[in-house]
Formats: sequence, C-alpha cells, structure tokens
Amino acid sequence: MELFDFVFESMTTSCKVQLYTENKEIANLCFNEIKKNTLLLEKKYNFYDKKSYLNRVINGRRRNKVTIDSQTFEVLKEIRNLSEKTNEIFDITTGTLKECYKQNTLNKVQKCLEKKEPFTGLNSWHLKDKKLHFKDLRTLLDLGGVIKEYAVDEATKIAIKYGIKTALINYGGDIFGYGLKPNGEPFSIGIKNPINPNENIAIIPLHNQALTTSANYERNKEIEGKQFSHIIGQKYNAKEIISSTIISDKVLTSGVYSTVFMLEKDLFIPDGLGVLLIDKDLKIHQNLI
Repeated sequence: MELFDFVFESMTTSCKVQLYTENKEIANLCFNEIKKNTLLLEKKYNFYDKKSYLNRVINGRRRNKVTIDSQTFEVLKEIRNLSEKTNEIFDITTGTLKECYKQNTLNKVQKCLEKKEPFTGLNSWHLKDKKLHFKDLRTLLDLGGVIKEYAVDEATKIAIKYGIKTALINYGGDIFGYGLKPNGEPFSIGIKNPINPNENIAIIPLHNQALTTSANYERNKEIEGKQFSHIIGQKYNAKEIISSTIISDKVLTSGVYSTVFMLEKDLFIPDGLGVLLIDKDLKIHQNLI
C-alpha cells in the first residue's frame, strides 16, 4: 500500500489525513469528502459565527423549544449521555459563561459568573420528541469542545466507506488510528511533556482506537495576573493534573473524558477507557499497563 498524505486547515487547527491504499484516485476522492464534511461541520456549529446553524437555530432562538435536524439531535444525544456518565462535569452550556472571560478585572469576571451560572448545567436543557428544550433563553450551547472530535470520527467512517484499510486522522491532536501500518505495526502516538512540549513523555500504540489529549499549557488567558485555562470548570480543582490523555473507541468519547479528567482526577473510569494523566510534578497516573 502507498501512503497518501493530506493536510488542510479547519477549526483553527491543522487537520492531517493519512490514507494507505493502492489507488490514488480513491485516496483523493476520500480525502475530498473528508475535507468537505469537516468544513461543513465547522461552519454549522461555529459558536463565534452569528450565521452558523448553532447560533441561528439554537442560541438565537426566540422560544425555549427548538426543532433541530437529525444530525444535531444525535450529536446532542451522545453528548448528553457522556455528560451524565461524567457526573455532569462535562457541560456544553459553558458557552453561557464565555462572555464573562472577556471582562478585564477578576471582580467583574466573578460577578458575571454568579449572574450566568444559574442558566448552565445539564438540567438547563433536554431532548424530547426530536426537539431541543431549554429552561431559559439565556442558556447558550458551545460545541467547540466536541465538534472537532466528532469530525474525526466522521472522517474515519468516510475512510471505511471508501474501502481504506489503514488510516490515521489527526485534527490537532484529536486522533483516530484505523487499521495497522503496512509493516503490521500499530501507529505510535507521542504524548507531549506538558512542561516542555518539544519533547515526548510517553509513546502510545494505537490500533482501531481514538486518542485525545487535553493540557493546561494550551490557550490560557490571563486576567489581573490570574491564569484561566481554556477548560472552563470553576467548581473543580484543575491545577493538579496538567495533561490528560484518553484512549477509547471514539474520538468524541476520548475528547469528553480528557477534558473532564483535567477537572476531576478521581472520576470513575469505565471499562474500555485508557487513561494517562500527568500531574504538576510530571508523575504519570495511568491504567494502560
């Protein structure tokens, strides 16, 4: 088999698609569909685009019962299930709080959070009869923490549809390794040292599995000298674990749990979930061996 390597930009990250096949035409057709679908998902669920489906239909709603398309219903159904399994720590309604972190003082941030937090949480929305229901118009959904992961899962499905036997899909560290390399070995994925991201602290073999990593060295914001992680979790201690890597059967699942373990390291680990946590002393906590 020959390796066909593709790269494009989406969701503010570099998206890499490696397809192993004997047919160049199939590789190109497969990649073009993967890219098209990824860009459509980015456009559809962009929290920062007023014209996106997410904002026009859901966040810009004028009443608290919204008819949504089948894809959105299934995505939200899966997210809700994962939120319940993580004791509601994973929360897509944190979009309600994003305005708070635009404030320029800690006092203003805190006042904003106190005002908006009552409109967050799993009990603020539910699904019924193919409709999305809210308790309050002020609740906003942000799917930024799941759509890139969902897009990788969808890309893998597309590769399988085209008869690709081996593929590595990597959207900014959200990864699915499908099949084995031509030499019969699994893919080897390096896990960055969160203190020095230029070096790896571990190597993970990946075969028909998903892997994601969340780390607090990415996308931090400072307000009056206090660092705020891109992972919003005011109720939890997000300081002890500085990198969280999860291996599972779906990138969406791995993405949710890698976020949650940054906020709560003692969460119950379900069967089939591989966990590698790195604490502030660079000690590794894992169940992979």
